[in-house]
Amino acid sequence: ILDALPDGVVVINAADQVICVNPAAERILGRSAEEILGRSRRAVVGPTGDPLLAGVLEGRTRGRVEREVTTLDGSVRHIAYTSAPLPAGCELQVLTDRTVASRLRQQVNRLDTLAALGEMAAGVAHEIRNPLNGIDGFAALLGRELVSEGRNEDVSRYAARIRRGVSEINAIVSNLLGFAAPQGLQNGRVDLHHLLSSVCAEAQEFAPKDVSIHFHSEAGVASEVEGDTVKLRVVFLNLIRNAVEAVHEDGTVQVDLEADHGKLIIRVRDDGPGLAPAMRLKLFRPFSTTKAQGTGLGLAIAHKVCALHGGTIEHEESEHGCTFRVELPAAIEEANE
Repeated sequence: ILDALPDGVVVINAADQVICVNPAAERILGRSAEEILGRSRRAVVGPTGDPLLAGVLEGRTRGRVEREVTTLDGSVRHIAYTSAPLPAGCELQVLTDRTVASRLRQQVNRLDTLAALGEMAAGVAHEIRNPLNGIDGFAALLGRELVSEGRNEDVSRYAARIRRGVSEINAIVSNLLGFAAPQGLQNGRVDLHHLLSSVCAEAQEFAPKDVSIHFHSEAGVASEVEGDTVKLRVVFLNLIRNAVEAVHEDGTVQVDLEADHGKLIIRVRDDGPGLAPAMRLKLFRPFSTTKAQGTGLGLAIAHKVCALHGGTIEHEESEHGCTFRVELPAAIEEANE
């Protein structure tokens, strides 16, 4: 019966040792029963130190407790634990893998947020852009007037700074609109090898001198996709810029392109401190950022653009630094006539 259950079953004896593990528990915990049996409950931890079993039961049935953990095989799972006492001081734990349900719930929340932003964005664009256009226009007139009259150059630069500030605010509004109500794709053939090489070269220009950006592509790989060059460029530029900002002195950002069964896979890796655990749950949500000057829209826009191209973007677990993986369908090669 235990072998047929979809939920994991773990039995712990009075000495706090694991004495029974069913196949579902092996799958959820990421290790075979032989590697778990006989171990203390406290010794069953994931690679990041997450306890993979619930704490000691205090004489009664425990209600469901849910948490996200990194299991022994390195995968991130959302597990629900229910515990009950057994005779002779033993304890029963039932582990339910709620990973799929949790991800679906996150997607629903993201769609709800998107719907609310869609209504807000149109109003924001109208209410903010009208006065911004006025400020920009008057600052341009002021700058020209000061130059024509030969006024102090410092005063002329102040007018130029006003225009730059207006441009930055306009960019934020555009990002908000791009996330909430993205325009359709201007599809065409996009050579990802060429695009990524160009983006890496551009990113190296704004990167600190001690930060290196490297691009590698598999030799002879067919690197074309059907997509929007401008929007894909924004995705990869955002990812590489985030990586550059994450690394320390003498840091390295690695961009790799490879083909795999009709898909093109792009990985952007950095050797920085990695992603904070609290941020993993909020990835791709709008306005989620740890940067003092960030808007938190870059990854949200990247997620939406990848979805519009029939692809995906996700964070990959790694021991060091941070890795983002983008997967896009490769363009279908036209048959020779």
